[in-house]
Amino acid sequence: MSDVLDTAVPSADTAADTAGPLDLLVVGCGAGGLATAVSFAENAPGSRVLVLERSSRYNRGGNTTWTGSFFRLAADGTPADDFESRMHELSEGQSDADYIAELSRSAAPTVRWLAEHHGVEFETRPTYFVTARGPRLMPAGGGASLVDKLAKSLERLGGSIAYGVRATALSTDALGAVNGVEVREGGRLRHIAARRVVLACGGFQGNPDLLDRHIGPTGRELRPIAPGGKHNKGEGIEMAVAVGAARSGQYDRFHGEPVDPRSHQAEALVMAYPYGILVNSDGRRFLDEGSDTPDNTFEEVAYRIWREARQSAYLICDSKLTGIEGHERSLLTDKDPITAPTIDELARKLDIAPDELCWTVARFNDACRPSVPYDPTRLDGKHTVGLVPPKSNWAVELDTGPFMAWPVHCAITFTFGGLRTDARSRVLTPAGTPIDGLYAVGETAGLYYSRYPGATSVLRALTFGRLAGAEIAQVTAPAG
Repeated sequence: MSDVLDTAVPSADTAADTAGPLDLLVVGCGAGGLATAVSFAENAPGSRVLVLERSSRYNRGGNTTWTGSFFRLAADGTPADDFESRMHELSEGQSDADYIAELSRSAAPTVRWLAEHHGVEFETRPTYFVTARGPRLMPAGGGASLVDKLAKSLERLGGSIAYGVRATALSTDALGAVNGVEVREGGRLRHIAARRVVLACGGFQGNPDLLDRHIGPTGRELRPIAPGGKHNKGEGIEMAVAVGAARSGQYDRFHGEPVDPRSHQAEALVMAYPYGILVNSDGRRFLDEGSDTPDNTFEEVAYRIWREARQSAYLICDSKLTGIEGHERSLLTDKDPITAPTIDELARKLDIAPDELCWTVARFNDACRPSVPYDPTRLDGKHTVGLVPPKSNWAVELDTGPFMAWPVHCAITFTFGGLRTDARSRVLTPAGTPIDGLYAVGETAGLYYSRYPGATSVLRALTFGRLAGAEIAQVTAPAG
């Protein structure tokens, strides 16, 4: 593959093009795309494989680069006890059962593959959830480390990455098999022939028009949680649908996270909401902040901030928050809280009617029961009585100044809607027939419905990328 530069797509008169089609062309340079390309190159020595990245080398990796890449796995890489049941429960039975079973079965081998073949180290350090149910394993250095190590492995194995190249359409032969990709590089439109194409270019959270079309008229107002999300424009999904692919996943739903809108840093998370109250711009509570541990509720909280609080909510806490060990982990914003000695003064600083916020806090305090012990390290059952909406855990009075507030918005992490695939990552038609030559992994493959089972997205991208690369290598002899 030395005749294909890692800085540009080969032009039509280069040796790369005249030698015939690529063995594998991958669209997208995140976890799924790189895992696919590396696995393929390992299993098909001498093959010609190219990964397309629409951004620069410095900004490569899409969402993966910016995420901590938590996996819902134990320290030894085995899935959490409720791994499969949780995925089925949160999707309300709509996610593909065979796909979930394969993910659970192949997760641990994928972790071993990353560690033993590509030098990825794993750790189980505390997450930004003070109170959590499921285990969390993560690569040391997060997603950026994954991208870096897999990219180096790809280059070592003879593969290449082309930067600043955007895929615009798929090409097919007379029988409907995918045989290449139309791309735009700078001002040039070109075609790259390939024997197999894998779409691993994310969802559509970076496309305001598609957000409006699928999520609703305020969809375009959702801010991607990290710069990498801006590159996920949904082209991979749309160009596959144009050649007969079926859709899957819930198009009007997305994975969101609660963030501080004052911050310009990636993942400026505000996860301390279970230990205070959330109010809208009118100073009223609108959800149960303690319905479950925050690792199981943060997406729903973010979604309801967008839907029900019109993207304008505030976390209100008192000074007891600072006494919770590890509370700093739940506040990743680089902005200080808004503080005041009284709720009345805090309301004025937030531009909330003071009598409304004072009434809300007074009602909440009256509904708390001091006889129940408060324990922020677990579901403590310390609930309100006679309050709507209730608070099911950690309902402790807000009565100790200074009082603190953080504005909280919903940021979009990724969209649920994608392409229908089978457990082998083959893209399917509405009739369930595989489209010859076409695969999809990661967020481009639609899986999630209703609610997101935390710490599964990067894991499934890596797992199915590894499996797809190995399978494609078995059915694709190198072109020579």
